[in-house]
Amino acid sequence: MLEVLERHDVPATFFVVGSMAAQHPDVVRRIHESGSELGVHTFTHPELTHVSSWRVERELDQTQLVLAGAAGVTTRLFRPPYSSTVEAIDNPAYDVVRRAGEHGYVTVFSDIDSQDWKRPGVDAIVRNSTPPDGRGGVVLLHDAGGDRSQTVAALDVLIPQLKEQGYQFSTITDVLGTERATPAAPVDRATGSGLLVLVNGALMVVTGLKWALIAVCGLTILRLLLLVLGAHVHARRRSRAHPAWGPPVTDPVSVIVPAYNEAAGIEATVRSAVASNHRVEVIVVDDGSTDGTADIVEGLGLPEVRVLRRPNRGKAAALNAGIAAASHELVVMVDGDTVFEPTTIHELVQPFADPEVGAVSANVKIANRETLLARLQHIEYVVGFNVDRRVHDVMRSMPTVPGAGGAFRRSALLGVGGLSSQTLAEDTDLTISLGRAGWRTVYQPKAVTWTEAPTTVRQLWQQRYRWTFGTMQALWKHRRAVVQRGTAGQVGRFGLLHVVSFQILLPAVAPLLDVFLLYGVLFLDPWTTVMLWTGMLALQTAIAAYAFRLDGERRTVLWLLPAQQLIYRQLMYVVLVQSLAAAASGVRVRWQHMRRAGVAAAPSQRAVAAAVPAPRTPGDTVPPAETSTSQRGPVRERWLDVLRAAALGRVMLYHTVGWPWLSMVFPAMGVMFAVGGSLTARSIDRKPPVDVVASRIVRLLTPLWVLAVVMVPLMLLFGWSAATEESWASESLRWPELALWIFPILDPPHSDWDLGRDAAMVLWYIRAYLWFVLLTPLMLRLFRRRPLLTILAPLTLVAADALIGSPLSGMGDVGQGVLDFCTFGACWVLGFAHRDGMLARARGAVLGVLAVVSMGAGLWWAATHPAWGSYGLNEIPLAQALVSAGFVLVALRVSPSLRLLDRIPALGRFVTVLNARAVTVYLWHNVAIYLTAPMVVWWGGYSPTEHLALAVVLTAMAVVTLGWAEDLAARRRIRILPGAPPKPKHARPLLRR
Repeated sequence: MLEVLERHDVPATFFVVGSMAAQHPDVVRRIHESGSELGVHTFTHPELTHVSSWRVERELDQTQLVLAGAAGVTTRLFRPPYSSTVEAIDNPAYDVVRRAGEHGYVTVFSDIDSQDWKRPGVDAIVRNSTPPDGRGGVVLLHDAGGDRSQTVAALDVLIPQLKEQGYQFSTITDVLGTERATPAAPVDRATGSGLLVLVNGALMVVTGLKWALIAVCGLTILRLLLLVLGAHVHARRRSRAHPAWGPPVTDPVSVIVPAYNEAAGIEATVRSAVASNHRVEVIVVDDGSTDGTADIVEGLGLPEVRVLRRPNRGKAAALNAGIAAASHELVVMVDGDTVFEPTTIHELVQPFADPEVGAVSANVKIANRETLLARLQHIEYVVGFNVDRRVHDVMRSMPTVPGAGGAFRRSALLGVGGLSSQTLAEDTDLTISLGRAGWRTVYQPKAVTWTEAPTTVRQLWQQRYRWTFGTMQALWKHRRAVVQRGTAGQVGRFGLLHVVSFQILLPAVAPLLDVFLLYGVLFLDPWTTVMLWTGMLALQTAIAAYAFRLDGERRTVLWLLPAQQLIYRQLMYVVLVQSLAAAASGVRVRWQHMRRAGVAAAPSQRAVAAAVPAPRTPGDTVPPAETSTSQRGPVRERWLDVLRAAALGRVMLYHTVGWPWLSMVFPAMGVMFAVGGSLTARSIDRKPPVDVVASRIVRLLTPLWVLAVVMVPLMLLFGWSAATEESWASESLRWPELALWIFPILDPPHSDWDLGRDAAMVLWYIRAYLWFVLLTPLMLRLFRRRPLLTILAPLTLVAADALIGSPLSGMGDVGQGVLDFCTFGACWVLGFAHRDGMLARARGAVLGVLAVVSMGAGLWWAATHPAWGSYGLNEIPLAQALVSAGFVLVALRVSPSLRLLDRIPALGRFVTVLNARAVTVYLWHNVAIYLTAPMVVWWGGYSPTEHLALAVVLTAMAVVTLGWAEDLAARRRIRILPGAPPKPKHARPLLRR
């Protein structure tokens, strides 16, 4: 375009996008030097009416810095993105123009739109750009945004034609009679040059991230395919009725248990070994324990058990002592926290019928699966460790027989010199040594052992740090196996390189997936980024489900896979980095002993089986005690029920009549979040947090899925129209976004159809509640350590956002989600304070003063900072947060008598029904309000009272017809209306034959 303009000696005004100008400073400089002028078109081209004033200022200032760095000038000209003529300016757009004018900008609009962005053809562009009736005007053309060859060609035709008609060409500043550009101050030029360097450096980083991401995805997919193929082949081989090992192995076995301070679980380990259906001797090597481990074993008085006491010399030395004392050729080595099943040892030694087999790996499972951390390790054991062993078995390249369960030929162990103390991963060192000596190592999935997993981050860190560092030591020690021939070369070239590629290199760069996820959500197309990440997660989930099926495990735990990817993987990454740093620096790492809880300990094998959460079979039944407890359910807290019922009523009234003062008198959403926080904390105190989170997510989302089944097809049927400037619907339907109706981590999309818009309007609460539930275990832990800080933190964040111009509201759905979380976070945490009795213990007068101050400050902020001309708290986050927190302080502190509910059973039943159907009422009440409005008008004029009454009736119909979803989600008996009094049990005659 510059070449065409220079050829015809015509200037133009180029409104540049700062982020693109920073990538092409030479073009910016050429524009200025050619006699054309520069204007600001923002830095990232957002719709400025949808972002905060803080964001608008940043967009303008950063673009000015780019111009200063590239061309050494600044400009006063500004054109808002997506703007057209002056006549199209509405109130929000005028606010942007006014704010720009306050900063010294002249806002420029066009008179004539060439519509070249449609690429209609050269003739159409020339025709659209020609002023009508010989009048002058500002002609809008585009030099970026895709292929502009038609624009360039049209410009070469348009300029001569207009000159022939007598037109003169000028720039905006020439018409205004002002300077074309202002020389930039030295400080601005230096800052702008630095910004250019930063932007282009960031682009280089992003490019590097893209290539690294491709490499990571390639390695990940390769590993997943390798796991599936290898596991499938292994499963087919082992599924035969009689695997090709040879005749059954009945030789006696020596079980060696090295023990250092294993008092918590040693009894269960020894008893489970003795209870085996295979003939065994048990040798417990006490490695200098100080907690009476040896005394416990000796006190059992079991004739098959021997105890060797020796000073502390480490696990390898203890195992070597046990091997020397073993009476039999077949040896099983197991840690002191591991429990056998009755058939484990027998199944473990069957592969020794093959004379080539020198070692066998057991199928190690996690016994203590109550916590989130333990369940994430459970997924890792099944999907990672056990499937990896299947692949290595097929490839005859097993690198590790775990300390939690492995069998060996004693002669093979002696042939390689026993276990070495040169590495911290003595099991990996030993297994590689056996492979290099020509022995085959196999995996026996039927030989199940149960081990205790670390229950704290510190314990897990110490364990994995030792494993990772020890594995690196073993790899370095046996590095020459990669170039050896025969069996040793096979172990080296596949086994060792597999470990290096997929246990060191891939985990080291895998966090790039999450880094790019964060970058894409914030700066690229968030939906495309999330969908790509979700696609990779779906692939991993499918393979994980297959691995769980092979292992006979329940797949319900796989809903935690996103947490494993986003949280657990980062922890393992940090451990790996620490191990790599320690290996590179030559730091000497000492042995770390994990404190045991003895969760698998039991006096008998039956108790052991009960303590181990083995997979249930279809024939399993629930114990009577568990059944009776689940049927009874928790005792209702009637005051919380009344608060939630009142909040639902207030929400419905507000959405019907729209009175802003209702949110000031009774902040219903804050009350509902506070009640939710209290009840969730109560559940976590009674059951494992991970079970509570899963249960509450299902109970929250099942009614949403019912709404989606109805509303999404209707929105598609009536047309998913593009959003107008007056609406807040999605600009266009993106099919992947419909997944948010299934799991709404962001607001689910909706069409511009009125009913669909009203149905989706309330879904922000479901999204916010979901995030509160997901983060409650962490928030509750923080609250019980720093209660005041945890309460004040969300209030501080929402206040900071309000004081600096509300940048969060300008960050799209993600920013709005964070803002909602902060707005009601204090209410949710105050629910914790109610549950822990903190509010009950506090002085009522003190809480009253705090409540008055908080609510007064919120109302003052609302009065001085109205939004969209309204004082309603729903549009003023800081006021909402302060008023809600103050109201909740009082509402959860009082404990009024509720005898009225007992005296009027119908009223008590009504409160019960509202609470049992709370999500259904909330989701469908707005639909009812929308549908009943035209009915009221049709009957003869609008009446708020009639509208509310009719909407209540229609909502009640939704509760009766669709409320069953909440019973289904809670695994309760499905009832049309819950809360009915129990029917009397009449005595029946006992009939005897």
